[in-house]
Amino acid sequence: MRQPVPFGKYLLLDRISVGGMAEVFKAKSYGVEGFEKIIAIKRILPTMGEDRDFIKMFIDEAKIAGQLAHSNICQIFELGRIDGSHFIAMEFIWGKDLLQLQNRLRKLKQPMNIPMACFIIAKVCEGLDYAHRKRDQVGRPMEIVHRDCSPQNVLVSYEGEVKVIDFGIAKATSRTARTQAGVLKGKFGYMSPEQVRGLPLDRRSDIFALGTMLYECLTGQRLFQGETDFATLEKVRNVSMPQPRSINPDIPEAVEKIILKSLTKDVDDRYGWCSDMLADLQAYLMSQPVVFTAKTMAAAIKELFTAEVEREKQQLEQYKKMGRDGLIGGIPAAEVKVNIVEQLGEAGEAADPTMLGGPSFEEMEAATLA
Repeated sequence: MRQPVPFGKYLLLDRISVGGMAEVFKAKSYGVEGFEKIIAIKRILPTMGEDRDFIKMFIDEAKIAGQLAHSNICQIFELGRIDGSHFIAMEFIWGKDLLQLQNRLRKLKQPMNIPMACFIIAKVCEGLDYAHRKRDQVGRPMEIVHRDCSPQNVLVSYEGEVKVIDFGIAKATSRTARTQAGVLKGKFGYMSPEQVRGLPLDRRSDIFALGTMLYECLTGQRLFQGETDFATLEKVRNVSMPQPRSINPDIPEAVEKIILKSLTKDVDDRYGWCSDMLADLQAYLMSQPVVFTAKTMAAAIKELFTAEVEREKQQLEQYKKMGRDGLIGGIPAAEVKVNIVEQLGEAGEAADPTMLGGPSFEEMEAATLA
C-alpha cells in the first residue's frame, strides 16, 4: 500500500485520476470522538490555481452545485484552500462509472440488459430533474443545466445507487479559453445540436445527452463518433444515426420511442423535462415481469466486477486502520512535506473527473480576488 499524504485535516490515500483542471484523490477525513470517513478530494492543478478568472468561476459554480442535495447527485462536503491549493471534499462513491460498465460488458461480449440501461438512465433523470427545477432562497429558478452529461459522469455504486457528478464544469470551461479544448475533447459525442452550434442551452440539451447514453447502452455502439472531432460534431449537428432497433432488434418499441423522442434535432420536439422522460422509462420498467431495482443493479455490478470489489474491499479495510497521527518517514504527518506524485504515483490517462460544488464562502471569494 502507498504511503498516505497529509493534506490539512485530511489524509490523501490514493491518487485516483488526473484531468485537464484537477486531480482527484481517495482520502480520509477525521472528526471528534474517533469519527472517520472515506471521501474524495478534488484539488485544482497548480497551473490552474494561478488563473484568477478561472478560480472566480470555479467558486461561482461551487456555490451553485453546493445547493444541490439529492440521492442521485454526488454530495459536496466542503470547498476550501490549503497551502494555496483550492480543493473540494465530496462524497466517495464506491463503484464504477457508466463508461467502465459499458467497457466491461463489451469486453465480455455481452449486451447491456435493457431494464438495467433504463434503470440507470431513469435514476440520472431523477437527479437532473431536481437540478433543472432547483430554485434559490427567494424562489427564483436557478436554470441549472449540466452541459456535460456523459458516461464518465454517471457513477453506479456497488450498492446499486446511481449518482451524477461534475455539475457546472462545462459551463465553467466554456468561459475559459485556456482549458476549453482540452476538457471538451472526447466529449463532443455527448453534446446536443444546439450546443454544437453555440446556441443558448436549456435543460433539453441534457435530455439529448441522456438519449445518446441510452442509445449507446442498448446498441453497444457509439452514436456520434467520426474519424475527426469535426466529423463527430457534424454527426451531432445533423443528428445522423441509424434506428436503434436496426442495430439491436431486442430493443422494445416503447424504449425505442423514448430514445428517439429524446434525440430529436428540434428542441421543441424533445421531452420538455427529465420527469417526462422518467415517466416513460418507469412505465416500461414497471411493465416487466420482474421489476429491476437497486438491489438487482447491485447484484449485477458486483458480479461484473467481482475481482475489483474484493480487492477494493481489502484496501478499504486497510484504510480503516490508518490513524490520524501516523508517521511518514518517522516524521509526524502534520509536519511532513512530500511530493504527492512521488508518494501516490501517477494516475495514468483518465477522463476528466473534475467535480464542481460546495457551500458558499464569501471570504474565499474575497481572498481570491484580492
